[in-house]
Amino acid sequence: MIAWLKGDLRMRDDEGRIILDVGGVGYALTVPIGVAGQAELGDTVELFVHTHVREDQIALFGFEDEAQLQAFNALLGVSKVGPKLAVNVLSGIDPAGLADAIDRGDLARLATISGVGKRLAERLSVELRGKLAVAPQATTARIAPRGAEPQTFRDLRSALANLQYRPKEVDAALAQLREEAPDAEFDVLLRRALALLRK
Repeated sequence: MIAWLKGDLRMRDDEGRIILDVGGVGYALTVPIGVAGQAELGDTVELFVHTHVREDQIALFGFEDEAQLQAFNALLGVSKVGPKLAVNVLSGIDPAGLADAIDRGDLARLATISGVGKRLAERLSVELRGKLAVAPQATTARIAPRGAEPQTFRDLRSALANLQYRPKEVDAALAQLREEAPDAEFDVLLRRALALLRK
């Protein structure tokens, strides 16, 4: 079973599928949208991995930290939740937010996640209540920092990915902002990026 991978990002699409080159071998993984959006082609990425085995398929799912992996495994324990839906849930909410919504019984928040309707929100709330405590010192996988991109723009990229903008759209908006306002504060950049992406 593969539990962890470190390699260079060779492919990424808009639906959370990536390929990592690990020592000359390409591993295909499905990751939450925010994870896929944090890296550019050629970046070295480290991910925690869940190996999902069925009679007709072996599939790999990658996560940026142990909290995401634990939440994914907990979601798989809910009736009628498979790995693709579990990844989709984690694309729409982080583990801490998921745990909070479940423990508070916030069905309205859960139902805003793509793929989660009222009935599934109810099941999540009932079956996972008290089971998703996020470890405060959960180990985080690493993505090698881009030498040419300042921290403010890395934070902006992550924020836009969490808002589920497509990586290609984010790349284009950030490229324009790096030319127009390379030294602007994060809040200013976020407003301008959102304005560009809404055009």
